[in-house]
Amino acid sequence: MRLSSVVVTAALLSLTADAFAQGGGGRGRWQRAEEITNRVGSFFADVQGPATEGEKVADLSTVELVRAAKGANQLTVLYLHDSSGDQDVRDKFEQALFNNDELGIELGCFHCGRIDVSKDPALAAIYGTKVPMFVVFDADSKATEVAMTGYKPSVSSLSKALEKAASGTIKPSLATYAKQYGGLVRDLEQLLTKKKRASEELTKAGEDKAKRKAAEKEIASLEGEEKKLLEKETEMLNKVRLPERSASAERLGTRGWGGRGGEGGRGEGGRGEGGRGEGGRGGEGGRGEGGRGGN
Repeated sequence: MRLSSVVVTAALLSLTADAFAQGGGGRGRWQRAEEITNRVGSFFADVQGPATEGEKVADLSTVELVRAAKGANQLTVLYLHDSSGDQDVRDKFEQALFNNDELGIELGCFHCGRIDVSKDPALAAIYGTKVPMFVVFDADSKATEVAMTGYKPSVSSLSKALEKAASGTIKPSLATYAKQYGGLVRDLEQLLTKKKRASEELTKAGEDKAKRKAAEKEIASLEGEEKKLLEKETEMLNKVRLPERSASAERLGTRGWGGRGGEGGRGEGGRGEGGRGEGGRGGEGGRGEGGRGGN
């Protein structure tokens, strides 16, 4: 589903300084604004696995999410996991893997489904020793498997599979799009920081007219910059066929403070009507094996 300029502008021109630092419980823990993390988080919706009959298991390409994506000439990635295993180990694995901006941006170009193999003995018998595992499908449902057996996260391995599957569908390339869009998101994040500071200055100004005027002028200038940046974002996203995120999708790797994407799967202030939850990689730095690029 493409993002319209009307949706982006209406949802985001009203970004406030308060959005920059949400939550934290008074413990001073920094969190990125939801308007940012809605764009770069890794969201997956739980989906039903392939049909089974006794020990027989249908191919993963028969999963409804994959079939529907193929019909729309779109991309899919399935995340196979085992919920019967150690929750702490799985959480740490997901935190290390999914808190990465460019990976989250790349995943946003795919329909992302999560299958719990422990729910079916036949599935567990075939895939139980391989999980956690990702199966990436191109628009023709040709699959590439990325096994991270032993809970060894590899951002680069998954990213390479995503970029391979997206070849010819995302132009000029998924890697180029992720890098360019990631830069735009960082610029937007910097604007949020400046708006927060300007808003604080306006509050401190009190009845001082000169200081209030200066702060208001700064805020107006920043809002002008923001409008231009959002227009650039709309132009960029209109070139990419972003699939609609499921309303049940949840952001993975949230270190305990994340949540759902909101109405329609993409939270308000995110890309379109619904959005990306909390977290994601910071501004500078590369992808890094299984980790953030740095704040």
